[in-house]
Amino acid sequence: MDYLDSLNDRQLEAVRTTEGPVRVLAGAGTGKTRALTARYCYLTDLLGIDPAAILCVTFTNKAAAEMKQRIRSLLGDVDTAYICTFHSFCVRLLKEDIHVLNYPANFVVADEDDRVELLLKVYDDMHLTLKDLPVKRAVEYIAMRKSGSDDYLRHIEHLRNTELLEAAVRDADRMDEIFLRYLYEQKKNYAVDFDDIIIFTHYILNRYPAILTKWQERMEYVMVDEFQDVSPRQYAISRMLAGAHRNLFIVGDPDQTIYSWRGADVGLFLNFDREYPGAATVVLDANYRSTPEIIEASNALIAHNTSRYPKALHAVADSGMRPVFYHARSEKDEARWIAAKVAALLKAGWKAGDIALLYRAHHLSRPIEDALLKKSIPYKIYSGTAFYARREVKDVVAYLRMLTVADDLAFRRTINTPSRKIGKKKMALLRADADSHADTLLDALRRLATDPAFARTGAAEYLATIDTARGLVGTRPLGDIMQAVLDSSGYEEMLRSLGEWERLDNLAELKRAIEEAGRDDDASLDDFLARVALISNLDTEKGQPDEALRMMTVHTAKGMEFPAVFVCGLCEGSLPSRRSANPDDIEEERRLAYVAVTRARTALFMSDSDGFGHDNTAKATSRFVYEMGLHRLDFERPVAPQKAVPAMAQNPGAPRFASGDLVRHPVFGRGMIMEADAARQTYTVQFDTLPTPRSMRFGAPLDPEKV
Repeated sequence: MDYLDSLNDRQLEAVRTTEGPVRVLAGAGTGKTRALTARYCYLTDLLGIDPAAILCVTFTNKAAAEMKQRIRSLLGDVDTAYICTFHSFCVRLLKEDIHVLNYPANFVVADEDDRVELLLKVYDDMHLTLKDLPVKRAVEYIAMRKSGSDDYLRHIEHLRNTELLEAAVRDADRMDEIFLRYLYEQKKNYAVDFDDIIIFTHYILNRYPAILTKWQERMEYVMVDEFQDVSPRQYAISRMLAGAHRNLFIVGDPDQTIYSWRGADVGLFLNFDREYPGAATVVLDANYRSTPEIIEASNALIAHNTSRYPKALHAVADSGMRPVFYHARSEKDEARWIAAKVAALLKAGWKAGDIALLYRAHHLSRPIEDALLKKSIPYKIYSGTAFYARREVKDVVAYLRMLTVADDLAFRRTINTPSRKIGKKKMALLRADADSHADTLLDALRRLATDPAFARTGAAEYLATIDTARGLVGTRPLGDIMQAVLDSSGYEEMLRSLGEWERLDNLAELKRAIEEAGRDDDASLDDFLARVALISNLDTEKGQPDEALRMMTVHTAKGMEFPAVFVCGLCEGSLPSRRSANPDDIEEERRLAYVAVTRARTALFMSDSDGFGHDNTAKATSRFVYEMGLHRLDFERPVAPQKAVPAMAQNPGAPRFASGDLVRHPVFGRGMIMEADAARQTYTVQFDTLPTPRSMRFGAPLDPEKV
């Protein structure tokens, strides 16, 4: 029973309350995993419950593996098969019972690439192109249809494959036809995608009483870790499994609900006692992770949320330094400050692996990566790719290389990006011609562009893109040259048609980088490309984990902790996101900021910068900084007095403009609304001064244009 000795009174209460529904609200750093592990050991070791009768679900394979390892270190070799993720448990259930849906036990779990491949087959059968409908939108539509209702399973359950296809062909609505044809391809391949795993399980338990009874009798205790992240269907599965014995134990922190876009609902946690009147509630509020100064700031921040269970953490650790904030003059200044602070910590004896840099979105990493590299500080990107190694960045850099050295590697990367119908056979013709003349593939294309073999390709357009942009080199700013390539090549339009908004943000950041290079150093395009090549070849991930600073999004950092944490980009429009359209969105963004600051044990550094964002609106320090209480922070450069909440973070409501309306922007001038997307809360606007359309949020500074 050594596993009970280190627990405090409230943790012991959570462990020993074994019968009936139990809700444990475990604040950040309050020893949730220790209590959950001890409860499992208490049930199996002291009470003698068969481990095969205990289901303990969590949200990541890593968390499940760590819990299994802890339990085995305490109890020896015990059966921990039912310590697993929701999806792993559901796959196990489906292996036994998916036959009721006319699927075999050896069904295929389809990953994202498989799902896209199935959709492309549907597109081919329907004679659709990516211009007709981006694949990403089709994927989103299918996910929406499945998440909205499990009625689609009647098609899979009761219709044979041929009937599914006939139903698709009969249907007049294009989106319904895509959906039904996708189901047909799934069933034909016995494929179950990630969404289906949960939906199939819920459907089977809900519709087949004998199967439900079997699993209810098997699972005498159901424990759900990270309950704040569960979806309504996952909650329903948990309730059904615990229906016979009523031993449902949930643990988590509603203040860390940051996955509503995956279906998480903070109300499920908050209303648990309504579903189970008389349920025991235990609050873990002793924080063992952070200093009192960090906890006080985080408590003040999260107290501004209204949808929460009121609690305030108290720190067990000794007092330390207050959180530090720096209001930079520019993004470059912010990056320099972060790199200097990290260098000072390393000089003082900290390990690089003790330090984490957190941000809202990956595109914010670019200037900081540059600053770290200049100081030779090793870093590692977690759950993301270093900026200059991202696909879209490498694609555009390859296009820019075609304006200078025009090497064959860059040619091969760009010639069919976007597609120009130059496949393997035509590439073989180009290689043979280039080899015979001892020159480049670009030279070969110039010779063969008028050959009948290239008549129906985009060869001429590609050459025009390269030659036109080459004519700008040395006469126009580097940013203009890059934009000309994006426009004439069709690359930017390709990403827009695919709905790849994050990749478009990365291109906007690349444009900033190339503009800065030209402005600060009066650099040529060759100079910029040489610098990018050196950065790309630096092995920033080399060595042991403790030798590299860790960079990641706040979402990735959830569940982790670090001695020192930097949180950058604390601006309105970044955190909170510019896509935060209503009070519920703002509350989730505040929870995200709370997760960020509570990752820090000893030292917390935060920063933002003056200037303009990607949408050319002036930046303002995040409201979350003010909500922590300025008196609780040390400022190396003070923030301005808090302004009114910017329009971007208020609820924009219904669109003010419709397709075809003329508008005026204070920077871009006159434009026309091409599309108003209510789901994304954005307009697509074609401005007279710009060669390509721009995506503008509903709250953007647009006024009606006087005719």
